[in-house]
Amino acid sequence: MKPKKFTRTNPHLPVRNLQQTLDYYRDNLGFYQEWTWTNDVGKVTDGGIRRDDIRLLFAEDPEFVSVINSYTKSRLPLMWFVDNVDEIFSEFQNRKIEFADTLKTHAYGLKEFAFVDINGYYIRVAEGADQE
Repeated sequence: MKPKKFTRTNPHLPVRNLQQTLDYYRDNLGFYQEWTWTNDVGKVTDGGIRRDDIRLLFAEDPEFVSVINSYTKSRLPLMWFVDNVDEIFSEFQNRKIEFADTLKTHAYGLKEFAFVDINGYYIRVAEGADQE
């Protein structure tokens, strides 16, 4: 019998435009293996993309994105844990990503940086400070 075990979480994030989001993650952030799903009436509504062990799921829903990422009030934060945050920060600098917070080590034990994606998600990219 298989033991009980939680293995990962993958939020199904609403996005303004599915194809633009997939293009952004592929072309700007280095993700790959994108896929899409077409509903019963022939409309592409969902998709996903991955990079190493991070898999992101998206659903086209621009109205919901406007509610959770309002630019003036709040943004939904996401946190990506990575290995070698210094190299990823350098890669993203070379890719001309605009940072919301630069790479630094925090008192709470994480070394991280942050950026805002094209849907307004505040993405923190982090690694344990003792893992350098």
